[in-house]
Amino acid sequence: MRGKIMMAGAAFAMLAAFGAGPAKAEGTTLELMHFWTSGGEANAMQVIKDAAEKAGIVWEDAAVAGGAGMNAYQVLQARIAAGNPPAAMQMHSAQIRQFAQEGLLIDLDSVAAAEGWAKDGVLDPQLKAYAYTDGHWVGAPFNTHRHNWIWINKALLDKYGGKPPATWDDFFAMADKMKADGVIPIAHGGQAWQELFLWEAVLNGVGGPAFHKAAIEELDPDALSGDTMAKVFDTYRKVLSYVDPGYPNRDWNLSIAMVMNGQAAMALAGDWALGEFNVAGKKANVDYVCANGPGTEGQYVWLADYWGFFKGLNEKGVEAQKKLAAITMDPAIQEEFNIRKGSIPARLDVKPDNFGFCGQKGIADRAAAVKAGTMVPSLSQNSAQTTDVRGVFEDVVNEFANTPDMTAQDAIAKIKQGLSEL
Repeated sequence: MRGKIMMAGAAFAMLAAFGAGPAKAEGTTLELMHFWTSGGEANAMQVIKDAAEKAGIVWEDAAVAGGAGMNAYQVLQARIAAGNPPAAMQMHSAQIRQFAQEGLLIDLDSVAAAEGWAKDGVLDPQLKAYAYTDGHWVGAPFNTHRHNWIWINKALLDKYGGKPPATWDDFFAMADKMKADGVIPIAHGGQAWQELFLWEAVLNGVGGPAFHKAAIEELDPDALSGDTMAKVFDTYRKVLSYVDPGYPNRDWNLSIAMVMNGQAAMALAGDWALGEFNVAGKKANVDYVCANGPGTEGQYVWLADYWGFFKGLNEKGVEAQKKLAAITMDPAIQEEFNIRKGSIPARLDVKPDNFGFCGQKGIADRAAAVKAGTMVPSLSQNSAQTTDVRGVFEDVVNEFANTPDMTAQDAIAKIKQGLSEL
């Protein structure tokens, strides 16, 4: 989806003039759009749904399947243009800011004041930079996810050395042995967002946080076209040589299932993978191992999900929207939701005691990365750049993944050209 997700002027006027909103959002009924449809995701969302219904909110589910939420955003774009947005949408960081700046979201200032969201030590500062936009609270964050994890089948890891690969060279050495024995080294899904995710995982391991900042966040021309970027593409090409023939269009949760059942040894995925292991009853360091992605020791590549609440509801509807925002940020809800989801709380004041090994590692690694200045936002998960910039990278990375004779220099040229046309 290219270009900013913007509402047509006529549609916005209609929405404002007639108080239009979700057709069934009368009173305390809220239509809630999200893209959490896997087993682990649905299990986590149930925490918020149950709490909302206990608080008198009638939950009208409008789930749209598809990793990274791009399918859902296409549906949302059409509904906004028609003057019929849902009451709320699960959004990533770039989208929450985008919609707020377009004047489409209610402000949550009264909720934030009552609940103390602005107090020191409550909200991760990087998340706050999006939830609090242009002087107003516009989003209620569910979580902080981490991009740079590798998930490994414990039995296969033990068979091939017992240590997670610390670098991409380590990964290749281990993968070569696995491949020679007929073991699938890496479970991967050939969907557009997953290709970009894997490419960014390679970039983080090859270039580190300073390169990520220069090339991805600042779009520095020298960083985009230098030797390090060429190495990123060449390394990504090599990583793709270890996937199995069935990878095209495989959903991410199916890749995690392959690691669970020993069909594949490893998967690069965010900590949403942990939710799938939890639902399946698998245990860290018994059935699987969670580790920092190759080359990313000390880094924390973050992303986050927020509720963004659309304007247009009546007084009772707005009251219900604000109630749901408070529920989502409640410390007890944050704890249970994130234990199930695999992510860690957006709030910094939730204790790690009840989290499992991987959750506690994530919380500790975030704290260390904040202190070291090595926490960077994910491009593929809509935190480092706007949708149009992300789209340039996604288009080129997918073309590269599916065009064996395309060189790193070809890809670099296409990225520079695409960015120049925005």
